[in-house]
Amino acid sequence: MLEILNNRTEHTHENEQFRRVAEIIEISFKKYGYNGILIGNPFNETYYRFRADAILYYNNGLILIDFKDYKGIINLPENSNEFSSNKWHNESLKDRSRLEIKAGASFINPFRQLVSYRNAFRELVENNKYLNRINPARVCIVNIFSGPIEIHNKVPRNLPYYKLIQESELGNFIYDFASENFYEEDIAKVLKSLFPAERWIQNIEIFPEIISKKEIIEIDNNIEKSVVDFLKEEEGGILVLESMNPNDRDSWLRFITNEAINHNIPQIEKWSHSTRISKKIQLRSNIETEGIYNVIYGGSDIEDQSHDLEKEEEEALQEVIPLKSSENIDEKALVIIAEAHLVSRSLSQSELLRFGSGRLLEDIIKFVNPESNRKIVFIGDPYSLTFGKNEDSALNLETLSELYEKEKIKHYRKSIDNDYSDGKEHLRTDLANSIENSLFNNLKYSFDQTTLIDLKDANQRVQKLRAWFAKPFLNEPDKAVLFYSKKDCLKTNKWIKKQCLNNGEKLARDDLLIVNNNVSIPDESGFQIPRRVANGMFFTVRDVKETKQEFIRIRQSKNPIILSFTKICVKCLSLSSVPETEVWILDNYFNSEDALTKEEQIAFRVFVNIKINDEKRKQKFEDSQEYGQLLQNKQFNDLSNEEKVAINTLIKNYNLPKDKKEKVETSKNARSLLSVYYKKYSRNLFFWIKETDPFVNAVFVKYGWAITVHKAIGSSYNEIIIKGHRTENDGITNDSYFRWLYSGITTGKTVNITSPQIIDPFMNCVFENNPIKAISRKSKQILIFEDYKVEPRFTNKIQSIENKNVIGTICEISKKLEQNGYLLESTKKFSDYLTKALYFIPHNENQKLILNIDNKGSKDNFAVGNIRIESLNSADESIIKQCIDDCLIQNKSVSSITDDKPELTQDFRQEIYSTWFENCENKNIVLKMINSHNNQDIFCATYEKDFLTFRVWYGTSEQNHTKGFFSKIEVLDKSSEKILEKVKGLIYGF
Repeated sequence: MLEILNNRTEHTHENEQFRRVAEIIEISFKKYGYNGILIGNPFNETYYRFRADAILYYNNGLILIDFKDYKGIINLPENSNEFSSNKWHNESLKDRSRLEIKAGASFINPFRQLVSYRNAFRELVENNKYLNRINPARVCIVNIFSGPIEIHNKVPRNLPYYKLIQESELGNFIYDFASENFYEEDIAKVLKSLFPAERWIQNIEIFPEIISKKEIIEIDNNIEKSVVDFLKEEEGGILVLESMNPNDRDSWLRFITNEAINHNIPQIEKWSHSTRISKKIQLRSNIETEGIYNVIYGGSDIEDQSHDLEKEEEEALQEVIPLKSSENIDEKALVIIAEAHLVSRSLSQSELLRFGSGRLLEDIIKFVNPESNRKIVFIGDPYSLTFGKNEDSALNLETLSELYEKEKIKHYRKSIDNDYSDGKEHLRTDLANSIENSLFNNLKYSFDQTTLIDLKDANQRVQKLRAWFAKPFLNEPDKAVLFYSKKDCLKTNKWIKKQCLNNGEKLARDDLLIVNNNVSIPDESGFQIPRRVANGMFFTVRDVKETKQEFIRIRQSKNPIILSFTKICVKCLSLSSVPETEVWILDNYFNSEDALTKEEQIAFRVFVNIKINDEKRKQKFEDSQEYGQLLQNKQFNDLSNEEKVAINTLIKNYNLPKDKKEKVETSKNARSLLSVYYKKYSRNLFFWIKETDPFVNAVFVKYGWAITVHKAIGSSYNEIIIKGHRTENDGITNDSYFRWLYSGITTGKTVNITSPQIIDPFMNCVFENNPIKAISRKSKQILIFEDYKVEPRFTNKIQSIENKNVIGTICEISKKLEQNGYLLESTKKFSDYLTKALYFIPHNENQKLILNIDNKGSKDNFAVGNIRIESLNSADESIIKQCIDDCLIQNKSVSSITDDKPELTQDFRQEIYSTWFENCENKNIVLKMINSHNNQDIFCATYEKDFLTFRVWYGTSEQNHTKGFFSKIEVLDKSSEKILEKVKGLIYGF
């Protein structure tokens, strides 16, 4: 009896071919009395890489099928070595016209496509205990062509698991095929649970095929040339493509995918940071990508084994998920990583779990292997936050060059388009320009009350929150409140519960939860594969049930740590066709303001280890498949009898308390061999427990109405409220804040801003109206040395000093002192405002000199204001003071500017000074810049008989966040208060 299940596709010809094939198989089953299942268009979101057109499992074995709607001559490569790496072609019998045989969007030919599906199916089988009676090596892959066809050139004889047939030959093949994977009802149930599908209806109306025009993807000529040149190269390499526009990034991804086939790229991989981000990309663009963690992690770790078995038995507080082998990725494959700005080199791990090295970008490069001819394209937004430090992002060329040959890295960044159409895009563009130019001195908001709304009215905020969150969500939320701090999130979430849902202060029905870890929802039936719950998914609570507590003793705490679990019934809003299900949440995480304490993290890992050890007592190593594989290993058979006895003793020790273990002395080879298989056994048990134990799979959740901007990265909401004010942060006049705000507003189509932070170049500027004091200082200037070049003889002496002004001062005074026999010996910073310099005279140990270098603060750009003698063991005091006076008097020639409207420096001052000149001209005031040098400009303003001279101080240091800001405007001279007030209103109020 044949059971036929099918998920209809979007393409009529595929549904029609499935219908024809299903009828052929059904006839064959009736004739030969076979039993089995046929699943059409099988799909499991956990094993995204497996996309075969059908699975047939019956008496003679298991077959993975891919349909091809071609007839005529099938031209295979002449050379068997090129069978998997070259294109296949279809030639018409009528007019000899020639077509390329397509293999999806990611593969160069149908064989390469099916091999990838077979490898993905192997991974699925190996990770599911209920399928362990299936031998993946005996799973057959078949291309079924609609036909009739003639095959020119042969399928290589060394591929017994691969068949290329036409529909008319299918009945004979079903009869002829033989494999050890014979049909079992239990396995069939597992496959049906893994790949849920509707029962196939034999008699159904077939709609006429809708012929759609092939999509033509147009992209910028510059980027097209960059991509084509990159794909043409024989060797591997990296191409970095950047744009702030998501439409650009999606178009590039489509174009590269299509173009790669034209350049004989045998395999195309499309990845994104995680499963959550992949879903967001698909919702936005309908482009399918796969989470990187699913692709590269989960290896056996056979290559890197510890041989200390006694140490292995101790509690390991961090589970490390090793890299997989990349053998299933072609040596000339193309890997495209979408939204690559989210991929980072920064260390990411918890006390419980680490993937690979914990540095995702490093692991990607290692997995792809720089020594291969594989190519990587990173496509991302250069102005967005990443998951880690911005300098560690996959878009950072310096970071990439440390991991990959610099000469093989190519880069293209699309320039910022300043033609914005609405308030939100205006703000977004302004932020991008600031980040691009590393200039954070201006932040204003073009509120249009449509896309960018100034939500300053408290009543309006309350009305919006009640309108958004008064009812439980049945689908993923399209509204969100974004904050910087988790503390603000918790406070607002509790307010929403109380004021909008009216369901109390504790977890209750209708609450919205967001997931903060990756776990499985175990299936109670024992047949269905656990559903994966990814970080960032949403739940709606249907019911709150029982609570359980575990008291865990750890060395780090005198008292036992209480782990509390609550069972809740939820609907997962982020998974399609998932009924309500029950999960256990970890209350310790849910009730905390931030995350688990270190002690709680350790306790949870100990709790998991207890579960693993309990399972090891039930499923002993001696009874495992891994033990059987050990006994069959050639290296084991070559061991001496003494070594084999020692291995058996070591195995017995595994099940004994530490004080009862028998001491064993044996060779390193014996211990190493046992370690390989025991680790494999332990890892398989660990994954088995993770698949089946609901407490090990406890979900770490928080309320989901208000979340942090970092949590929202990669998401897209119809409308958001974002609080512009950040607390517990590093200020707002820096790259960090601008990226944070840029990333936050990017997530919403409509953006409501509360507490907008205004930044302007004069926000911390001091106005000094003290001409007498200013004039008295003319003889001695405070010293500023921007971009000072240190002479080699001073380099080692001042390397610990960071203030460039102090460095320049020490070097300049040292040059003057050298003429009097004093040489610089060392320097030392004593405070933020004091540095000491020690001098000596060669061959005269008694003559020493210590100078104190005093520098000012941020308002004066950390300039040096004074040089003082602290200690002098000689009679040269007058000489030293003269050197100091000469140094403090500004020696640098100050440019004298006489033009009414001089050509201004191309920096942030240009726009501001131009506005000053224009404003003064409109008021009949003549404004001239009369002097200019580093960090200060001097202006003279005249109006009728009055005059005013003033100096403007400005910053240029990115490190000290003074670049782009004016720190002081000081009056040097004036004829009256009248002109002062006129000019001050025009310039200081800019």
